[in-house]
Amino acid sequence: MSHPLEDVINGADGFLLIGESGADRFPAYSFYAYTRAGKRFYCLDLDGLRESRGGAPGHRIYTSVDELPADRGSLAIVWVHPGTAVRAVELAHEAGCTQVWFSFKSGHRDGVARARELGLEVVEIGRCPVYYLDDKPAGCRMHAAVTRISGSWGRPPQTDPDADRRELW
Repeated sequence: MSHPLEDVINGADGFLLIGESGADRFPAYSFYAYTRAGKRFYCLDLDGLRESRGGAPGHRIYTSVDELPADRGSLAIVWVHPGTAVRAVELAHEAGCTQVWFSFKSGHRDGVARARELGLEVVEIGRCPVYYLDDKPAGCRMHAAVTRISGSWGRPPQTDPDADRRELW
């Protein structure tokens, strides 16, 4: 039996990864993990970064919704400073996304509220999607193992922005 978040990330027919490089919130390791797993995704950076860095350098990064290819899918993964979550959600909506996943320390109650106002389904607030990816790098496998041991991995998706977070364990 799979976890609902496994179904979301592994079943996504493409997705949009929204980062914020100027606030050190460019998800370089996640970008690497998705690239390594062969996932189709596009990265939109709020601060103008045009090329990926980290473990998968040199891939194109988009700086506006207008630049994005049409096959971006319906899921947006938000990896920004919490104070920028509303802006990221609005861009996800503009891009045609219908679901939003707030990764580590990105889920702010205003961003979550805006997502719901716009009719977006909030699938998770806090946990990293790479935990639930079928083909994740070794470092992520170890971190996912810790979340399994702690019991947080198997808990249902967190969609309440005011609940205690279980982002790392």
